[in-house]
Amino acid sequence: MNSNIIYGLILAFFPLISFGQDRHLSFELAGSGGLASINFEKSFYQKEALNMKYRIGFSFVPIDKNNGSTLILPIMIHGVFGQTSHKLDLGIGQTVSVTTKGQAFILMPLACGYRFEPDNKNYYLRVSYTPIISYLIDWQWQHWAGVTYGLKLKTKE
Repeated sequence: MNSNIIYGLILAFFPLISFGQDRHLSFELAGSGGLASINFEKSFYQKEALNMKYRIGFSFVPIDKNNGSTLILPIMIHGVFGQTSHKLDLGIGQTVSVTTKGQAFILMPLACGYRFEPDNKNYYLRVSYTPIISYLIDWQWQHWAGVTYGLKLKTKE
């Protein structure tokens, strides 16, 4: 495996060991990670009604016998807008996919959705339109949607 890929994966997943407020672990059905993904999400900027978050995910999807299975790593930046439990969630990112047969793909997922994050609760729900854009070889816009359930991770006091 190329050392640049290894370094990239280490840098991408390094935030998983970081501590701080507002960290979530989520399960997304459909969405930016394909059929389903497990994601880690953490805030990196917050001011008034804007909360900027990054999200790193993992998905493994069987395709067919010609392509094998695909490892999907969605990496997203989200802007969450709102000061109540009801929020607008907008995101953009890159999804790196590698098949067990050695083919690699890079796609750009977008997200536009509704996020319900009640105060003093340890969960959130999100429903979003998540189109996936192919832009390297040819331009394709694939309509997609996702439903997310996230749990707030406890922080050390």
